[in-house]
Amino acid sequence: MISREAVQRIVSLPFNDLQTELQSGKITAVEVLHAYQIKALEVDKLTNCITEVIWEAEEIALSRDLNANKKGPLHGIPISLKESYMIPGYDCTAGLAFYLDKPAEQENVLVQVLKQAGAVPFVRTNIPQGMMTYECSNPIHGITGNPHDPNRIPGGSSGGEAALIAGGGSILGFGSDIGGSLRIPAHMCGCCSLKPTVGRLSDKGQNDFGTGQTLVNATPGPMAAEVDTLVSCMKCLLVPKMFHLDPAVSPVLFRNEIYEEKRKLNIGFYVDDGSLKSNPACQRAVLEVKAMLESQGHTLIPFEPVDISKMTELFIKATFADGGKSFVDILSTDQVDPTISNTIMAFKMPKWLYKMVVMVGRLLTKDHMMTVFGNSFLGVKSITEYWDLALEIEEYKTEFLKKWRDNKLDAMICPGFAYTAIPHGTVQYLTSGVTYTILYNLLNYPAGTLKVTNVKQQDIDNFKDYPSNTYTEKLVKENCKDSVGLPVGVQFVGLPYQEELVLRLMKDVETSLKMGKP
Repeated sequence: MISREAVQRIVSLPFNDLQTELQSGKITAVEVLHAYQIKALEVDKLTNCITEVIWEAEEIALSRDLNANKKGPLHGIPISLKESYMIPGYDCTAGLAFYLDKPAEQENVLVQVLKQAGAVPFVRTNIPQGMMTYECSNPIHGITGNPHDPNRIPGGSSGGEAALIAGGGSILGFGSDIGGSLRIPAHMCGCCSLKPTVGRLSDKGQNDFGTGQTLVNATPGPMAAEVDTLVSCMKCLLVPKMFHLDPAVSPVLFRNEIYEEKRKLNIGFYVDDGSLKSNPACQRAVLEVKAMLESQGHTLIPFEPVDISKMTELFIKATFADGGKSFVDILSTDQVDPTISNTIMAFKMPKWLYKMVVMVGRLLTKDHMMTVFGNSFLGVKSITEYWDLALEIEEYKTEFLKKWRDNKLDAMICPGFAYTAIPHGTVQYLTSGVTYTILYNLLNYPAGTLKVTNVKQQDIDNFKDYPSNTYTEKLVKENCKDSVGLPVGVQFVGLPYQEELVLRLMKDVETSLKMGKP
């Protein structure tokens, strides 16, 4: 039996130190597994973040110790997995009863590669029902809380992962992202994550519940407490083994020369995307990172994203092109989780009634985004309209890239989200914040999120200057008023296949934060 002191020592080790001690044999894979199992259960008791333990973990860890002469780079490192990652013999439900008692037969490609590198999968983590909201609740496993305040959301859809990692119960985890599902939880829980370019990592062996649309795709990605962990993980994944298992993946190895490059960069920044103004803490976080990067010799350039209303319309029409029909159909025999009940009710409405509700909602809320979101959820009416939508998305991408090029940008920083973690049950009324993350899914740009600060009382006081013109703005004020101490993240963005550059900037800022530099 591992001692309490040993547990505390092991789970307190930074990733590189844990890796070194496992490689040297100072500690064993079984000891590390037991330490993280104990810590994970403690975090789960607080947050309800774990859906299932992986029973084979003990056997895998023991095999690592018995074959100590064959140590991969992740030898003995315990990893946690979002429930949507397929493991043979385990249900992969996406929070939907439809998938219960239908255990996966195949193993997720990334899990195969990680195991070859020596990792030990040990728990699976919670998700929202259908994985299409940033709340984290479903009728099968219940609701997950934020480790900093269990009465608030951890974000989603990779919310269980973020809660577990931020609580110290996992050192490396894996989620997925189609609209911010890796970045929103990292921002709200206070860890870091990377949403790669679609096609950089294999998505084979995922239950990415959806309609089969391919205009905006989900991508898997890592989550951790430190950037070094993300870097080591990407180096272990971008290898011939993954390219062999999934030939559809672009065979691009991790380019260390880009990650270690020291040239000064032109970096765009914004604190307001033109939709919903980010709250004072989120604005301050970006400006503090701006100051850090300027002190390192980089040039920071103000940037205004291209037509966020249009972008939102394109994203929602693409992801809900069928007007939500497939979602409604799969929930027809299921209990609908309260966190998505309004959405499902809207999908079921006759179109004439739905349009009337949107119109009245626009008048009552005084929020033009109510109309954008509402009308976009109607989807498309024909194949021709779907083709037109595909063309509009490409035109938007071209326009955005032109503005990026005109400003001679290498990268971008912006708020991790429009606001910090909000209380359970409020997500259905606060959807506009997602514009800060869905933009980079539509564009298919890699984006990472790093926790850079915590909410201060001054941020709350500065709400006096925050607008109160719309119902949404009033909700932001109301739900952030008791948020002192909550984590705040910043997004780092690059052009497609520039994950190494994104990680470099994240690491540089993380280093400055640890050294206490402005």
